[in-house]
Amino acid sequence: MKILVTGHQGFIGRNMTAWLSQEEGWHVDGWEWDPVERPDVRDYDWVIHLGAIADMTDTDVDKILHQNLEFSQWLYSECNKYGVHLQYASSSSVYGNTKNFAEHAPCCPQTAYAWSKYLFDRWVFNQHPTTFVQGFRYFNVYGKWMHIRGRRANAIYKWRTQARKEGYVEVWENADKIKRDWTWVGDVCKLHMDFIKTVNGSGIWNVGSGLPHSFLDIAEYIAEQEGVELRTVPVPPEENTRMRWTTCADLKHLKATVGSRKWLNVYEWLDHESS
Repeated sequence: MKILVTGHQGFIGRNMTAWLSQEEGWHVDGWEWDPVERPDVRDYDWVIHLGAIADMTDTDVDKILHQNLEFSQWLYSECNKYGVHLQYASSSSVYGNTKNFAEHAPCCPQTAYAWSKYLFDRWVFNQHPTTFVQGFRYFNVYGKWMHIRGRRANAIYKWRTQARKEGYVEVWENADKIKRDWTWVGDVCKLHMDFIKTVNGSGIWNVGSGLPHSFLDIAEYIAEQEGVELRTVPVPPEENTRMRWTTCADLKHLKATVGSRKWLNVYEWLDHESS
């Protein structure tokens, strides 16, 4: 089995490459964005497309659409042309601020990044692939190598770092009402691998634990672990336009495809990482 991972130096890409490489008989290569040279997919069985501009605050629409949408369309076409199966990363951000997170629910993207992911999903829905094309809408992924994202790192990493460097944890007002479906990156990687092994078909699936916890719950837990105080600050004005109060994966379609799964609880991971 030969697999190419795009974005292999990123947070999820590094984890994915590490997990795939543990599988006996699987050869894994990586590719990073190059504006000139594009990957040759012809010798691979699967491409796992994780590379993208993932900054929710980036407003350069042309750049985002070129890299996230147009390149993804090109990669899809190359895989289809040469008989290579494709898995790609979408995002729960395509849903917008809603309560309906079923895969074919109406979407309301609120950022250029979310629009780029939604437009590719929508484009894929209208294609007729000759290979398997499997899309995964990630919900708030956390875990090893979160720090690679810098200022875009998951809130869990930011709070832990802040507690240890500054001696406090800072959360927004109304953090008890901001809930996320915290999804361990190891579970994400295992799901990709299970699909490669067992799912002979195309489609799009939510990837989340289905168990939302509030920002306040997680921040308080980290503050208690680190023995520091919790501080409350106003929500930054720029965040109000893209705020999503609750995200929680609807897992009906995923369960119908691969059955129920055991997802790592975020508190289990926090306990392990605090030691």
